[in-house]
Amino acid sequence: MVEKRKKDEQTKSCITRTTMRSQGVQARSRERVDLLLSVAATLIAETGIEGLKMRELARRASLPIASVYHYFPSVSSVVRALAVEHLSELRGYVVEAISQLPSSSMREDERPAMAAALVRDIADFLLRSPVSAIIWDSLRGNPELRALDMRDTEENAMLFRDLMVWAVPNLPEEQTDATSLVILEAIQGNLIRIMHSEPEDREILIATLERVVAAVLRGL
Repeated sequence: MVEKRKKDEQTKSCITRTTMRSQGVQARSRERVDLLLSVAATLIAETGIEGLKMRELARRASLPIASVYHYFPSVSSVVRALAVEHLSELRGYVVEAISQLPSSSMREDERPAMAAALVRDIADFLLRSPVSAIIWDSLRGNPELRALDMRDTEENAMLFRDLMVWAVPNLPEEQTDATSLVILEAIQGNLIRIMHSEPEDREILIATLERVVAAVLRGL
């Protein structure tokens, strides 16, 4: 009985050590991936997608080239990972912004302008990163990334649907999904244009887009 208890304890100890080693490897891998994506974003901001080379990425990250290829087999896989991370951060930002909307007790005629203010929030988020425009160009220009962008837009449209229901409560339910998708696509197209605009022109473009979205919502 004592011998069995010792064996059980040894087995548990072995499992614990193995689990701890595995967790340590996973943590180091995550750290390296985060480092590579951070360095890749810096390179893209400096030179564009064309300047992102695997050997330069390895040199800047102070990692062996084999380690870079272990995590990312190609430049396109790096760009895709950056896009996925960017879209995930943006979705989290949108979810947070929507969660801050006032309760349903707010007057209905005031809601379209409040909902349209989300345009400015998103624009501010995108303009904080020097690679946002480059990533969005890649999402629209690369067939593989375009598929990712379309899926992301459809998922975001479901979030935007909740905003639409709140902002335009009288909109027929059968029109809500399509309306949400169309408006969201229009917002995204204009945001790309804004990201490529001269800094001194952005404020009037953002304000105009916000005003147009509010007008559209009021007219539904």
